[in-house]
Amino acid sequence: MTRWAGGFVATGDLVATGTSARTRVWVSADGGTWELLGADVFGPAAVVVGTGAIAGGVVAFTVQSGINSYADDASRSPSDVSSWTLEGPWQSWTSTDGRTWTAHPGPGFTVPRSMTGYDHPTLLAGAGNDLLALTLDNQPLAFTRDGVTWETASLDAFPGGPAGWKASAIVAFPPGFVSVGETPTGPVALASADGRAWTSSALPASCPVGAVTAGRSGLILAGDEGDYHSPTAVWCSSLDGRSWRRLSGYPPLGVAAVGYCRGVCPHGMLLGNGERMVAYHDPSQAGWASFDGRSWQPLPFSGSRPTGWSEPFGYQFNQILTPIGLLFVKTDDGSAWLGTPKT
Repeated sequence: MTRWAGGFVATGDLVATGTSARTRVWVSADGGTWELLGADVFGPAAVVVGTGAIAGGVVAFTVQSGINSYADDASRSPSDVSSWTLEGPWQSWTSTDGRTWTAHPGPGFTVPRSMTGYDHPTLLAGAGNDLLALTLDNQPLAFTRDGVTWETASLDAFPGGPAGWKASAIVAFPPGFVSVGETPTGPVALASADGRAWTSSALPASCPVGAVTAGRSGLILAGDEGDYHSPTAVWCSSLDGRSWRRLSGYPPLGVAAVGYCRGVCPHGMLLGNGERMVAYHDPSQAGWASFDGRSWQPLPFSGSRPTGWSEPFGYQFNQILTPIGLLFVKTDDGSAWLGTPKT
């Protein structure tokens, strides 16, 4: 779900028809009343892999559904994008009202081959700038400010160049983007305002690379150390994307009880959307919210808890922190639980 000046754009699972599939897309002015766009808007085989706000409008990025790789597997739903291969051509679409969209060619280089629903490009809106980054496997491919004109990203701008840089995560964070990854000389964090020049800062030896969760004023890097079969999860915090410190005990979640993971890990989940972070665990239905990952406020919940939750991590659910609330979707049957803020 993307928030933009005119409201919200949300994408859902696929509608499969015969040998093709398309993404369902909804638009809303207020986050309460939603309108489902017709199949003719993006086309009967368009898979929307990302949306992002720009000045005066919103951008969607599409590829085409290819082959249903699991057509003979009754256990795999054709509505799941991971069931399909993805093909070119890729296109960007711009809109000033969320309902009428204009198509434009994507970046002017060859669409990556053998894309799947597990590994496809997506859009990432920068924080503190007006750039949208098209990323694949956490690596920027191209940048745009208007969804029409694209500038190809250069791997030579990253430490180690094309052969030596391996990104593990990229997030929106001032001055624009923060990425973490491995170089021939060790793990680093990178920051860029324009996608061209990247400032490098070495990560402490106590902070292994991994996933990054962003709030508007801070970041949490979550990696692993120790034996692969029983790793210890490590959280490190940064307020600027350059200086990092290790956090003890995964605050505010605490350490999980024995049996919830193979090694040592937090007692719950951590989600972020660039505006805020939310830490949550069940069955106690306890939550906390933070803008920087260091100062946390209790987040009380009322109403029913997600049905079918069996342990703190909620592995049975796709977990999404949207601009209008916390959404859990059960992977086996599609049932959903939405927690919306009261104030």
